[in-house]
Amino acid sequence: MFTLIVLGLIAWFAYRHFAKKKRNADQRNWRVEYRNSDIKPVTRRLPWKDLP
Repeated sequence: MFTLIVLGLIAWFAYRHFAKKKRNADQRNWRVEYRNSDIKPVTRRLPWKDLP
């Protein structure tokens, strides 16, 4: 029984490790690089007087 608990913990930590690596890779793949793009992020709020 102790062996199963240890194997389960090892498997759980391995799963978390690979899931984190996949999540970081997805973030890198889907990130927009604004320095090389014509699209710029909106960094300021619209003033009320500009609204119709």
